[in-house]
Amino acid sequence: MTNLFREKVAAIVPALDEEASVGEVLKVLLSSKILDQVIMVDDGSVDKTAEIGEKLGVEVVKLPKIGGSGKGNAMKQGVKATDAKIIIFFDADLIGLSKEHISLLVEPMFKENIGMCVGIRDRMFGLPKLIAKIDPLLAIGGERVMRKELFEKIPDKFLKEFATETSFNYYCLAKKIPIKYVILEKLGVIIKEKKRGFLKGFASRIQMVCQIIKIRLTIKNEFI
Repeated sequence: MTNLFREKVAAIVPALDEEASVGEVLKVLLSSKILDQVIMVDDGSVDKTAEIGEKLGVEVVKLPKIGGSGKGNAMKQGVKATDAKIIIFFDADLIGLSKEHISLLVEPMFKENIGMCVGIRDRMFGLPKLIAKIDPLLAIGGERVMRKELFEKIPDKFLKEFATETSFNYYCLAKKIPIKYVILEKLGVIIKEKKRGFLKGFASRIQMVCQIIKIRLTIKNEFI
């Protein structure tokens, strides 16, 4: 039930063939009292991802393209499906997500003058935290909360695959919108090589790096 003393918060989970992990992620989200709505966007899965979401009782948005229309578009369709003013995104392949992680992300939006709160996974001996500190554009974790109006200002051409998070970061930095970074301890993710096999997973990782480099080169003058 929506808390009448604060703005509505909706969690959005883009998912493509994530039957191995999405159920546990959704269960944690459904157990959180800080979330008013949970939406899973099934991006053309061919496994039981959509069925798992439906059985758990979350709102499932099904996209027709088999094999995926892209994470950015899935996020966009999830945002369209809610009237919440505060949007929080979660990857579907998380391991160890807790209600405490959700609170860490959402509560600053109500207590501090910020436009976005980004979760940094506490892994690889603190390397993600160090990278984000050196270069905020590389804070590309999928766990982040923002105002819906901020999301809607990002052009569609930048809502593509791995470019999406970098675009959010750059927009806020260019417009001097305050960002808060929080450490999400003991939160992990199923690596691409494990989900897709070593060769396909490694190829996907290289694609991710290439897209991040490309967006860094093309986005610079977009939001000035």
